[in-house]
Amino acid sequence: MIDNHQALKIKTELLCKGLYLDERLIEHYKAQGINIDYGRKGGAGPSGGRYFLLEDGLTLINIALWNNPKKTELSLKENKEGYFQVYNENRNELFGRLKLIRNPRFYSPEFKTSDGIPMKKIALVHGIDCLASTIYQKCVYWGCGEACSFCGIEISLQNDSTIVEKNAKQMSEVINAAKKEGRCNHMTLTSGTDETLDKGANRYIELLKGVKKNHADLPLHIQIEALEDLEYINRLKEAGADTIGIHIEVLDENLRRDITPGKFHLSHKLYENNWKHAIEVFGTNQVSSYILTGFGENKVKFLRDVEKVVSIGVIPYITPVRSIPRKKDLPITDYNELLDIYTKTAELMIQYGVNPLKNRAGCVRCSGCSAINEAYKAAV
Repeated sequence: MIDNHQALKIKTELLCKGLYLDERLIEHYKAQGINIDYGRKGGAGPSGGRYFLLEDGLTLINIALWNNPKKTELSLKENKEGYFQVYNENRNELFGRLKLIRNPRFYSPEFKTSDGIPMKKIALVHGIDCLASTIYQKCVYWGCGEACSFCGIEISLQNDSTIVEKNAKQMSEVINAAKKEGRCNHMTLTSGTDETLDKGANRYIELLKGVKKNHADLPLHIQIEALEDLEYINRLKEAGADTIGIHIEVLDENLRRDITPGKFHLSHKLYENNWKHAIEVFGTNQVSSYILTGFGENKVKFLRDVEKVVSIGVIPYITPVRSIPRKKDLPITDYNELLDIYTKTAELMIQYGVNPLKNRAGCVRCSGCSAINEAYKAAV
């Protein structure tokens, strides 16, 4: 039986290393009725992976799938009795077993919105029951050559896997389809940064109102960069957002300049002001920030910076950075380093009274891309 400590360890290793999937096996799996591939090739979050459960049936992981065996020593092998066998090629031994989360039926081409758009282009299921959508698939920083190095938001457009902007009617129709399959109990809404002063907040507000009108009980999570006008945070809550992620992504100031050149002009102080105000508006445990690791940051300094975030009351959604197809390869995060970071961060959350398990919607509740929830469970 996998306990909380083992779940944390196994999940962290898989998040960092990913799995090698021999493309010759894809057709073999299809013959068994299993549709597995290398996952989405773009988007604003970790791409190129699929969702799996550990043998405990509880621990969810978004695992990178590589077509290059040099990327990782862990390989996805035969599917037996509903579980994929994972082998460590270096040790020539079984690493563990994973259960693939199947794609929903509404991904099929025949499922379309009333205006003729394939539903898969409007929203995707993250994990088991978190519907997710990028409501605006462009970003001002891409347009001026200052895109974040880890982001593939506009690659999705280039791949024709989505549309530029979604509306509330389209979103509500996909929510209906996902609910019928039991695949939508909460929702993540994200967006590229707009050129306008509100940075896309007004676009969110319009869509939130429309979705809440049709699905009043569906918890909604939104993600936005730090805002100069904090009043927009109030308006986002009033429009129907239940949780909010104000993402700094990189804590080290020197690394921020190189990794997030467009957002670098936003000061850490501005983020702190946004986080503090958002907690007043959204409440305890409902404000988070994506924080990436693996860029060569100093661990001691990183943890000091994490403590500042946690001390405000923000959930640090710590995730290893992942390379994106068609962009420069990014480093592989050291598994042991990240495990130590997760463990110490959980201790900090307990110390400051931050509980990620009480978050109502979005990435933190889904938990597929980070082991922060598992670290908290192992620490309490």
